[in-house]
Amino acid sequence: MINRILEAIIAGLLVAAVGVAFVAVIYRYALDSALSWSFELSLALLTYITFLGAYLALRKGAHLKVTLLVDRLPRPLRGVSFLFNQVLIAMLGWIMLWHGGRQVMRFADQTTTVLEISTAWYYAAIPVAGGLILLDAIWLMGVGAIRLLQGNEADPRPNQSGEI
Repeated sequence: MINRILEAIIAGLLVAAVGVAFVAVIYRYALDSALSWSFELSLALLTYITFLGAYLALRKGAHLKVTLLVDRLPRPLRGVSFLFNQVLIAMLGWIMLWHGGRQVMRFADQTTTVLEISTAWYYAAIPVAGGLILLDAIWLMGVGAIRLLQGNEADPRPNQSGEI
């Protein structure tokens, strides 16, 4: 359910980014008049697409991984490896949340050149994605630990597709 919502949000942002770029090209080359705001809006849209897309890829298990060694381990050690991996992911989420939040506060009083909106809106994508990554990792640690204690694979994602 969460994946579908994120997919819809990201798809909407992508459609908006393509629409802004299309309109900017039409204005520049067909009407010989540049849109001053198109770059700033495109930058904001692509920033959110990037960070929300990274979180969605994490949820789906779509990030690059090499499991050659882990797949050869016995189930309990695979479970420990999974839990350790989630701890590392949680730490990354915390760093993004903490330092991204500091960036938001640091640049809250600065505005963009054309649209004159706070640049904090650009930076807000970092702590938002970091918080989501942190929560997801904590959730998977709990679920993985329970599954491991029950004698199952710790990773609850069937075939690494990400649907939980």
